[in-house]
Amino acid sequence: MKKLLQNSTTICLFVLMIFLPLVVAAQQVGPGPYANHTVAVDSNGLVTTWGLNTYGQLGDNTFTERHIPGKVLMGDYQYGSNPGTTYLGDNPANKIIAVASGERHSLAVSEAGLVYTWGDNQYGQLGDGTNNDSEIPVRVNKGVIYNGSAYLGDNPTNKIIAVAAGRLYCLALAADGTIYSWGRNFQAQLGNGLAADINYPVKVLLGEYSGTTYLGDSPGNKIIALATGHWHCLALAEDGTVFS
Repeated sequence: MKKLLQNSTTICLFVLMIFLPLVVAAQQVGPGPYANHTVAVDSNGLVTTWGLNTYGQLGDNTFTERHIPGKVLMGDYQYGSNPGTTYLGDNPANKIIAVASGERHSLAVSEAGLVYTWGDNQYGQLGDGTNNDSEIPVRVNKGVIYNGSAYLGDNPTNKIIAVAAGRLYCLALAADGTIYSWGRNFQAQLGNGLAADINYPVKVLLGEYSGTTYLGDSPGNKIIALATGHWHCLALAEDGTVFS
């Protein structure tokens, strides 16, 4: 009987080890409904990931899947004279403030407004102007419309303040209320009037939005929130209207 009780206790502990949820001290968690991995950022601005890593989407410079959270390496994490040291977000003056995960890629935005991506880049979803996968973070290119120096969000008067990830594409919301998109576009989810994939940010057109040229470009009715589905996007304006 004693041996049976010991065995039962061992089995119960084993079951608890497998099925009890893991507690992560996260400020924001970015799991997409189509993603096989999770990205989280804590109050210190550090980014952790876990799950599938076939395309380097965990950002640890390997292709090894991970069953517990691990820190994302710094990669191209820097801004002016404020580089990091080892991990993405480890500079107290330039913390990571938001994250998101697509099916096989990840992205993050820092306090400085810069956007970092890593993982699969088959359709340009890393936004760096190439189609090369990256197992460590790279900075998203500014494209041809964003008014910055070299990278999306590097204009201090118009930082990127939020990001979202679709299955194989990305969205970024600028402080002025406009939206940038890049990656897979075969269902026109980038909102630029075309259906071709693109490997650098483009600006979402206004459509039925009452602005000038781009969605969110009216100072009195900026876009304030983003969401993504499998192959579609949504945006919320200050006046409460939703665009998709």
